[in-house]
Amino acid sequence: MNKKISFKEELKRSLIVHALTPCFILCIICVLGFILIAFVNIYRNNNIYALNSKEKLEFVLNRYIENTNYVANEIDIELFKNNKQYKVEIIEGVYNFINQKDIKAQFYIFDKKLDMLFSTERSDNKKDLIKYQIAGSKSNFWEEGSGIIYIYGGNGTENSPTSSYLIVKPIVRDNEFVGLCTYELELKNLDAIFNNTNSTVLLVNKFHRVIFSNSKRFVDDRNKIIKNFRDRRGLIFNDGELIYISRNRVDYADTWIYVITDCSTYLNISIIMLLLIIAVAIIMAAAISSSAGKFSAKKTAIIYQLIDALKQVEDGKLDINLNIESDDEFKSIGHSFNMMLGSIRHLIERHDKMALENNMAIVQMMESQFNPHFLFNTLESIRYLVKFNPKVADKTVVNLSKLLRYSIQNTVDTVRFKEEFDFVKRYIEIMKVRFGERLEFNDNIPDEVKVVSVPKMIIQPIVENAVKYGFGEDVEVLNVEISAYTESGKVYITVRDDGVGIERELLKELVVNLKEKYNLSDHIGLYNVHKRIELLYGTEYGVEINSEMNKGTEVVLVLPQIFRQGE
Repeated sequence: MNKKISFKEELKRSLIVHALTPCFILCIICVLGFILIAFVNIYRNNNIYALNSKEKLEFVLNRYIENTNYVANEIDIELFKNNKQYKVEIIEGVYNFINQKDIKAQFYIFDKKLDMLFSTERSDNKKDLIKYQIAGSKSNFWEEGSGIIYIYGGNGTENSPTSSYLIVKPIVRDNEFVGLCTYELELKNLDAIFNNTNSTVLLVNKFHRVIFSNSKRFVDDRNKIIKNFRDRRGLIFNDGELIYISRNRVDYADTWIYVITDCSTYLNISIIMLLLIIAVAIIMAAAISSSAGKFSAKKTAIIYQLIDALKQVEDGKLDINLNIESDDEFKSIGHSFNMMLGSIRHLIERHDKMALENNMAIVQMMESQFNPHFLFNTLESIRYLVKFNPKVADKTVVNLSKLLRYSIQNTVDTVRFKEEFDFVKRYIEIMKVRFGERLEFNDNIPDEVKVVSVPKMIIQPIVENAVKYGFGEDVEVLNVEISAYTESGKVYITVRDDGVGIERELLKELVVNLKEKYNLSDHIGLYNVHKRIELLYGTEYGVEINSEMNKGTEVVLVLPQIFRQGE
């Protein structure tokens, strides 16, 4: 069984929680924002760099492929071997092309027996290696037009040859293979493409062998990318580290560019920030605990005092007096409550001296308005709003105070429509505290109606009936609308709702009851308003009611167009 917690303690805890929650949420948002921005930047920088590097490498390769094809299509092997001047022209064109490039390559020409006719490479060992690679891969490019990029070399040891791209184009004349030309692009020369980043960049072939890297951090002892990173993209965890990987395939070759960024630093900073937030929340909770306890004790004492007084009124004790020592709206409520009880006692004393019909209208009208149940329910709502939404609680207290003050001002029987309408809007706002989004209110009041004189407190009972009887099982949202207009010296005020409506038999009973001298039903508010209007202005004025099941109810107040003296 759950241990019962006092309202005072519950309010204290709620104040602490609600004081800390905005700060805590803000800090969490900052941390999450930091994490999001950090990883978005990592994602963006990684992918942009990988894509740019891919495009740069493809651009370099494409230029060499184009020149290889050009030379292969233009060169005459026999003339190249036998004509020195022709050979010089071909070689000069090759050197001019190479010298224009930021990333240099070596050029080779072979005859049909794959003997090397010319090479820009000076190393004999390198020449032999290239010839060996060409001879061993002859079947890959034998057919005309099948020039390819071939990768060879590097296994990570000091004595192994440097990995390279071989761009090979067979030379074919009259459907006969007469030779081939080749560019060798050493991958160590690609530093110009991959040197502007803080991330690890790996150039990997289809066997996962690393043929170029700016760091050996993610390369195993077999010179391959570590197993956990192969064919991976995005965020991954590796040995307690958070890693982000971008991967793009390079056209013209079975090669992939990996850009790898270590995100562990950002993760550690985020964890530290979260721990700091928790520590600050604990310190703040301790700091405000004392003040929250004092506040909850003071406010709950006033609310319990009001509730106790209302319960006594419900039991018929009208000689009580509230003495609330507070500098806020609660003091105004206590004062209004005492004045209301004084007015009730005064009305009771005058009860026997009033005419029977007038007495019934006034007393029943008051019973249908701010009886203790209404005040009790409203204060109960304020009690919980103090915990969950102090701003709405404050506004509700102000509205209740003004309603009570308005209801006990008995110096006048009629007021301007604007004053009566403001009273109704405050009543609606209190009802919205109870019903929330289920209750919607609209109005359409022209300026000429706002200055018309109307009996005091005649619209609120109609609105109360609309809210009380309009809701039903199938009504999720109740719309209440007040509209008014003038015509032929009369004022027509309409209160309309789209609720469950009134059954036909009950509607007939209500219409008949409005014509009776005395109220013969339990429906007090509508009858009181009708009789008050008749007593003040005559039988041609009063209340009209129309309703249809499941479509709503419409109540029309018909009044003379009278302006208050001096207006």
